[in-house]
Order: sequence, then structure tokens, then C-alpha cells
Amino acid sequence: MKIINNKKTNLFLIFISTLLVAIACFYFVQSKNDIQDIGYTSNSNNILSNSKPFFPFGLYYVDYNVPKNIKAKLKIKALNDMAHAGFNIIHTSNSEKLDDDRIMLDQAKKLGVHVIIEGPAEIEVMNAFKTKSALLGWNIADDANSRYKRDTVLNRHNQVKKINPNYLTYISMFSLKPEVIMRFLHTSDLIGFQSYPISDRPLDSTFDDMKFLVNISKKYNAAPAIANLQTFKWNEPDSIGNPQRKPRFSEIRNMTYQALLGGVKGIIYFSYLYENWYLPEHQELWKGLKSLVPEINVISPILLNGSLNNIDAGLKNILAGIWINQNQTLAVIINTSYTNTTEIAIKVPANLKQAKSIFANRASGLAIRGNKLSGLIKPLDVHVYSLS
Repeated sequence: MKIINNKKTNLFLIFISTLLVAIACFYFVQSKNDIQDIGYTSNSNNILSNSKPFFPFGLYYVDYNVPKNIKAKLKIKALNDMAHAGFNIIHTSNSEKLDDDRIMLDQAKKLGVHVIIEGPAEIEVMNAFKTKSALLGWNIADDANSRYKRDTVLNRHNQVKKINPNYLTYISMFSLKPEVIMRFLHTSDLIGFQSYPISDRPLDSTFDDMKFLVNISKKYNAAPAIANLQTFKWNEPDSIGNPQRKPRFSEIRNMTYQALLGGVKGIIYFSYLYENWYLPEHQELWKGLKSLVPEINVISPILLNGSLNNIDAGLKNILAGIWINQNQTLAVIINTSYTNTTEIAIKVPANLKQAKSIFANRASGLAIRGNKLSGLIKPLDVHVYSLS
């Protein structure tokens, strides 16, 4: 009996040892695969994932006031909601528990969603996540122009790069002063720029805001611009004391294409969740926003690889531009007026003879006559065409 027991014990120990080795090898391979998957870079033109340009399109998720006992669960739910809608990036605050963020990042990888985490870029935290390939990078300065000195932001950027040079750094700001924008150039890999005009700024200020940043950034060969566009209602009254309202979907789509005409290389809407604002509770708005995902998926290749030429239509409230990439031509025309239908006649390259509306059930009806794209554009309408 004693000999039999020892044999059983030895077999059991061999089994356990083999199992532990297999588990260790599995996690080593998983970790190695994760490391190999990481490859985020940026230049003044684009954001690159494994050397391929991609267009970040997603939402903020701000959960600092969510009760601790349900915070992790609700973040995963939000991540799943965004992924199922087709968004490819989530910007979120760091969790108090590292394991909660590990689980979130693993789920994001399964869903194909990139993650930007805002929070203290502490060495311990960054080391804990440096093999997580879903983590695109860190927000190192929110509202940078009003809350941070340049040296502080640059030091944070360098700290992140020291831990893992494949992670990107991200800041967000809102100043319209050139000297302020220039102060923060070259302190991060990505620059988010906020445009929240509803309801006390002109709607077309979104284009002005984004073009302003893009022009400065390109001039100094700095980071690509990410538009932070409004999908929430301000709690505070407007500049003359009136209560503010939430945006309408027609305004959000208008702002989205304004930002594209401004030359941005990604859009992260603010916000899915913020204080007492929860976007899915506003079903019509949430449904409309999700309907933009297939539009961006269709046109993002030419947005990333094409050359954008803004066109002065010579008309109030009309914005227009054309992207050209090899034999592809994309035209976008926007009416930012809330009341006026406008007749337009926008000059296009002479070799183009036909305009085909890209998206069904969206504004259409313009046609090329002579060498001009002509027709009527109604209030807040956005026209998107393939020209050939």
C-alpha cells in the first residue's frame, strides 16, 4: 500500500508540474503576443497602428462619480455598447483597482477597441499595463491650456515614453490663442481639441476651431488633431443666464463633418457618460450617433490617405471641401444655417462629370453642371458625394 501511494503521489506531482508549466507557457505566449501587437505611432498626418493609418472614432466615458461597487461593471457595459455600435476607441478614467482595468483592457482587445486612459501616469500603473495591446495610450493633461504648465506635460510625456515608447500620449485643450496652442506643441503625440458650441456659440465655430488647430500643428510639424465634439448638455446656464439644451443629431452630424473639413484625424465625442449625463438615455441622439459609424467606416480610407482641399463657396454658412486620393474624389458640402436653404455652385476639377451620393437616406440632389457641383442645400444639411 505504501508503495502504491507513493506512485500515486508522484504521478499527481508530475501532473501538477506539467499543468503549471503549460499555464506559464500560455501566459508567456499571450504576453509575448500582446507585446508584438503593440505598435502605435503618430506623425503630423495620421495615427498609425502597426504602421497602418487608422481613424479613431469613439467616445469619452467619465465615471468618477459612479459608486465604487458598480463602477467596473458599468465600464464594461459601456465598452460593450460602444463596440457593438462599431466605435473603435474609448477614452476612460483609470480605475482604483488595477485588476479592473486589466479586465477592461482584455475585453477591449477581444472587441477590437482601442483605449486611452486618463489618470496619474504612475510608473507602477504603466508597468502593469505595458503588455496590453488594446491600450493606445495615456491622457496626460486634460484641459491642458487651463490646468497645466508646459514642462509638467512634457515631463509626463517623457515618463510614458520611457516605460513603453509604443504608447501614445494625448492631451485635450480648448484655447483659441495661437501662443497657447504653440506652447503645448510637441508635448504629446495627439492633441484633442474641444468644440462644445450648443447652445451659446455659432454652430460653424467647430470648423473654425479645428482648422485653427490643424493649421498651427501642420505648420510646426506637430501632432495630429483629434476632435472632441459635443454630445452632452451643459449643466451651467449660457453666457446670458439661459438654461442650455442638449444637441440635436442634425447638429452633431453637422459638427462631425465640419471637423473632418477642418482636417482632424480622429473624433472622440464627449461624452457617453459625464456627471448626470448618460447618452443612451437619450435614445434618438444615441441612435443617430451610432448611425455615423458606417459613414466614417466608408470614408475613413480617403480621409486618412487623401489630400484635402477646402473650397471657399463664397456663401455665408456654406462649408465645402474635396479629398483626392489617386482615382478617388470625395466631396463634402455643409450648410450651418438653421433657417436658410441656399443654392450653391461649387467649382470642381474639370475632369469630373458625375456626383453620386454615398449614403442612402441622407441629404442629396446636387449634380455636376459644367465644372460646378450645383443645387440646393437645406438648413443643417450635410451632402457627401463620390465624384467621378
